[in-house]
Amino acid sequence: MPVLHKYVDRDAFYILTRINSNMVTFQLTDEGLRKLQKSRIISGQKFARALLLDLYRSGDVFTQGTGPGVTKVDRQLELDFSNDPEPETLFPSCSVCKSIDDLHLVELIENDRAASILCHQCRSKEIAIFDTSVPLTLVSRTVLNRLIAMKGIKKLDASVVTYKELLDAEFESKWDAYRKGNPEQTLLLDIDDSKQPKLI
Repeated sequence: MPVLHKYVDRDAFYILTRINSNMVTFQLTDEGLRKLQKSRIISGQKFARALLLDLYRSGDVFTQGTGPGVTKVDRQLELDFSNDPEPETLFPSCSVCKSIDDLHLVELIENDRAASILCHQCRSKEIAIFDTSVPLTLVSRTVLNRLIAMKGIKKLDASVVTYKELLDAEFESKWDAYRKGNPEQTLLLDIDDSKQPKLI
């Protein structure tokens, strides 16, 4: 699970987690830190990977392709990620190199129209064969479905399928939460034994 940490030598925070078997450090924007604090998450505390994904998609956390940076960090960090209940695959990564830096949803047009998630380096290698490139933080469920339909994309690689499943699951969970908070309205019409509707 991700863990919020405070830098030793400055009043700033970062998030440390494991993704694709690699330790990854996320820098926080001020708004990202406010959101974590509003959720009552404090330094040294673990929190759900889904929350980190929400922060990533809103642009409130980012990576710089490095560790915690050149500033001092507390080396007594708790790195107990072995019992993480949420899979590392919950977080999107490049379909080629598994990097999570600067991800884009890319439409490939070499043979059939296909979609993939690529990092900056892999996009630069494939630039000759792609048409559309959208930063992944801007790709909602609606945008993804509309892009697939508008562009006539027939093939989704594993990275896009996984991301689409994640967006669909988020959508369903939000509707489930809404339904629990707002029970279904009762019918205004009632059916009696004669099968004729009557107003209540």
